[in-house]
Amino acid sequence: MRKFRTVGIRGAGLSGLSVARALLAAHPEISISVFDVRPKLPHPQRTFCFFKPQEIDIYNLPHHSWNRVTFRSSTFNRTLDVSSTPYTMVRGDDFFEHTLCELEASGVNFRWNCQEVSIGLDWIEADSVKEHFECAIDAAFCPSEVSSTIWQSFAGIWISTDNPVFDPTTAILMDLQESSEDAPVSFFYILPTSPHLALIEHTTFSPSPLSEQYHLKRCQSWIHSQIKSQFHMQGSDRGIIPMGIVPTQQRKSPLIIGSNGGFVRPATGYSFTTTLRDTTALARTIIDGGSLQLCPYPPWLTFGDQIFLRALRKDPLNGGHLLEQLLSRSPARALVSFLSGDVSLYEALSVWLSVPKISMVRSLLRT
Repeated sequence: MRKFRTVGIRGAGLSGLSVARALLAAHPEISISVFDVRPKLPHPQRTFCFFKPQEIDIYNLPHHSWNRVTFRSSTFNRTLDVSSTPYTMVRGDDFFEHTLCELEASGVNFRWNCQEVSIGLDWIEADSVKEHFECAIDAAFCPSEVSSTIWQSFAGIWISTDNPVFDPTTAILMDLQESSEDAPVSFFYILPTSPHLALIEHTTFSPSPLSEQYHLKRCQSWIHSQIKSQFHMQGSDRGIIPMGIVPTQQRKSPLIIGSNGGFVRPATGYSFTTTLRDTTALARTIIDGGSLQLCPYPPWLTFGDQIFLRALRKDPLNGGHLLEQLLSRSPARALVSFLSGDVSLYEALSVWLSVPKISMVRSLLRT
């Protein structure tokens, strides 16, 4: 098979930078150019959160982990031990700063602030200048080129408190709120990194992304009602994630990765560990000249995720109830495996069967 020595990458987000880093780790002499319409700074104000399996290397990135996670609503409260796959957070600023410094020091050529970047089978054109490569990789997230069954949107506030308020040993992953027509799933997310510091975030799964201002207003209301101490805002966090994407345009690149390439888990929106794992495998394939094919998740898992997302979309007011039943009734170990994406068919079935069948069918049959 043909081996690639020059690689062009469209998109300098999580996937683009991860595959560039993996390529250099596999072959330090490879020539890499990365093109992006965004400026180098500021970096995206967001965090990457994931259940970390032992085999995933986050290469000394600053991070915080929790061995216990809590799911709750007005009717249940459940805390799980996840020490075998700790729930882990990497701040976007740390990831981008660390990875960009490493790549620039290794000679990767970055082109920032491009007015337009287009891509073909063996070329990338930025601002009317076309460059040819032996391998062209499309790592850009282009919302105009996909539709999504559900969108996850979120925004949060980092706060510090004068008095100890938080339990830094436990992450509250979902504090479920009431469903609405605009947001089948709505929840708060509390990630404490010390007794005095935490990220308070509001997240929705909805037919279309909700505004940053909407989420921040919900966060501010939660903070003022729940925090019984003087507090100070230390920063913000925000993002939009497609859940269950369907391409709407013909992509011209033979190799698509990242959000548009199916790296986002449809039912959860998690993508960090999938990206690190698959870009490492992809880099070895590119260096060795193998077949460039990726399947981030088993087809049966994606199919099950899509059924759940369709139920949310068709019957939004039932969304919170369906998710509450799944979180409260699933076997603990299977639930953690299911959320992480590293799950067997048997474990996935035990989670799916925890959802009330009649309620799910009624939601799917709604017009």
